[in-house]
Amino acid sequence: MNVSRIINHLIFWLLFLLLWSVHDLNYHGDVWDNIENNVFAFVPYVLLVYFNLYVLMPLFLWKKRIAAYVALLILSIMATIYLASIYLSFYFENINVYLPTARFFASMPGKIAIGTEAILALCLSMTLVLADEWFIKERSLKEVEQKQLETELNLLKNQINPHFLFNSLNSIYVMLSKDPKGGKEMLLQFSEILHHQLYETKKKRIQLAQEFENLQNYIAIEKIRHEDLVTVNCTFPENVNGSYISPMLLLPLVENAFKHGQSSQGYWINIKAMLEHNNRLRFTVENSVANQAAEAMTKDTKGIGLANVKRRLELIYPNKHLFHIAHKNGTFMVDLSLQLDE
Repeated sequence: MNVSRIINHLIFWLLFLLLWSVHDLNYHGDVWDNIENNVFAFVPYVLLVYFNLYVLMPLFLWKKRIAAYVALLILSIMATIYLASIYLSFYFENINVYLPTARFFASMPGKIAIGTEAILALCLSMTLVLADEWFIKERSLKEVEQKQLETELNLLKNQINPHFLFNSLNSIYVMLSKDPKGGKEMLLQFSEILHHQLYETKKKRIQLAQEFENLQNYIAIEKIRHEDLVTVNCTFPENVNGSYISPMLLLPLVENAFKHGQSSQGYWINIKAMLEHNNRLRFTVENSVANQAAEAMTKDTKGIGLANVKRRLELIYPNKHLFHIAHKNGTFMVDLSLQLDE
């Protein structure tokens, strides 16, 4: 038993002693005399409580041997009543002489009073112990759930990284063969993105400005790779100091537009980020898309893309986001409203 638990037990018995001594003022007007008497009177109850807590409960109740536990507890109470009756009668007859009290504890009403006090001590002690056990289990469950969530989030991030890195390397490879100068520029931007992925994604949150910078590097790479086929319009707020976001949360939305929106006849993408009042981010990605591609975008459920973002939002920002997907008249749009951290 550690020190804190010993202190808790002492506090319990001191409070129990004090309250019962105040209760005894109905029979005897000196509270300090009541406390002194009850210190000796409570000895049988203390023995019963600890016999229950450290013998009966571990051996029977915790092992779900309920019938045996109840039977032994009843026997223990009856034994306590019998022994306490003898003990208290002797105490008030020979040590702290008060014969009316000695006769009372030897009588049937006295035995009923002893049983009532013993059961009350048992009930209070068991209530506190069971409550403590419940809190310990709840805390353990929350710790397990937290570890599971962290593991799932790490898996989601790892699902993003290989997909994104493969696309970027492929883009650089194509550009180096067509335009070495443009390829070198892409390689420089890719190194910045790689630095972001290697170091920033390990953090629970990063500055919103860093997330926007990473997005702009990715968009620049894709614009160079697709050249005149894609028209990209981007709007990012300039002053986002003091705002934080989970890393790599917005990139899959933009990547999704480039992946499914592309067409050999040309396509367009509109990306708009706004920081609204109360530090709420509004992020929309809109792109032209054929019907077949829109269906693929909507049914992206393999953990890379929209389904991944949805799951991360549920885990990191519960009740703090609105995520809407719409497809209409050849246009696919993702609209995210997110309450950011400060």
